[in-house]
Amino acid sequence: MYRLTRCLLCLSIVLCGGAFASASAAAAQFPQCPAVGADTGCQYLITVGPLGVSLATDPSQPSFANNAVATHETGPATDALVGVQNDTSTPVTSLNITGPITFEFDGDGICDNASGAVPKGCQTPSGSTACGADAGPCAFPPPPGEPAAYTEFGAPNGMPAWSNGDVQNGYEGPTSWYSNIGPSPNNSGTVNFSPAVPPGGSSYFGLEAPPKNLPVTTYLTTSQAAAGEDGSVLYVPHGVRVQSIGQLTGGSGQLTGQVAFRLFPNNTCSGGSIPAGTSAVPSGTLASNSMLMGKAGTYNWQAEYGGDSTNAPSLSACGHQTVVVPKSGNLRLPANGRCVSRLVARLRVGKLPARAVEVFGNGKLLGHFAGRISVRIHKREQLAVIASTVRGAFGRKLTAANLFRQQSRTYRAC
Repeated sequence: MYRLTRCLLCLSIVLCGGAFASASAAAAQFPQCPAVGADTGCQYLITVGPLGVSLATDPSQPSFANNAVATHETGPATDALVGVQNDTSTPVTSLNITGPITFEFDGDGICDNASGAVPKGCQTPSGSTACGADAGPCAFPPPPGEPAAYTEFGAPNGMPAWSNGDVQNGYEGPTSWYSNIGPSPNNSGTVNFSPAVPPGGSSYFGLEAPPKNLPVTTYLTTSQAAAGEDGSVLYVPHGVRVQSIGQLTGGSGQLTGQVAFRLFPNNTCSGGSIPAGTSAVPSGTLASNSMLMGKAGTYNWQAEYGGDSTNAPSLSACGHQTVVVPKSGNLRLPANGRCVSRLVARLRVGKLPARAVEVFGNGKLLGHFAGRISVRIHKREQLAVIASTVRGAFGRKLTAANLFRQQSRTYRAC
């Protein structure tokens, strides 16, 4: 808790100096943390991503130890439940954290919050799970990487030792321990994870006050559209244009900067890419250039927000928006040596009749057909035809296992 000698603004969702603040089963944004005290999820989430470390806040979650009567405090509650999410490809072994009194532990930690729920795993060295009282004897067992005979900073007087001689303080999470605590007012320290937080994994721990000095987390997602179709996977013929639309959320205040779009000819979004334009963030609509697909292959979109002075950069997930341009094949389209007003053909894929056909003219979808096409020609039109032996296979229902062919040819209207 933050004492009157170190005054901070009281959170509006906390009943200062009194009984519980009503968390009233608030929907948690960050489920990386279990219910602890007054919280139903993490109050803060530190994300370790490919572009750096950032911090997000869930305003629906108060300080987890906010029962000022039970914790014998006279100042506003500041104890913070913090989750960590690893969005990189390497394990996270530790985090260096700073902020006013972040490590000034005083007895009302995760396992002894005196304010509500106690997570599974809290216990005394003797095995008792009757936890929750302020400055009680409960903690998580020492994780395997914590040194033997190690006393956590801020452990309450009389806290019993575990079998390896460690004395916990009750703030650490189930896989963490603290080191390198700065001198009073304890504004810095290291949170160590053992085992390390794996790629895609998460963990959680408690601090005496919120972490500071980190950029605010932003989230970037994309969607795509082509020729009147949209979806996470689009199959398009040569000569059709595809566009990616970005959505940027999170952050703090008015976000500034730019979002850059790229197409990768692989499913890892690595190596060489095809630049697809940039959009200024304050402009309202974040969109790539309209990209002409001219070569067979599988492509994946990725967008990147560069961040600004307050908000962290972010990447959209690779593999969530895929474009497939099938290889070309012979569909036995009519010869184009003379002008035509209407193109009529019954198409076959090899020896099989084409049961589902989509025809594009100059990149625009002209229509869906059941094997037999009949389209009017406008001026000089580059026709692209994509066919399958499976009816209704275009767009979202299309799979690479089906037989697809396409052919482009320029016709001239009579």
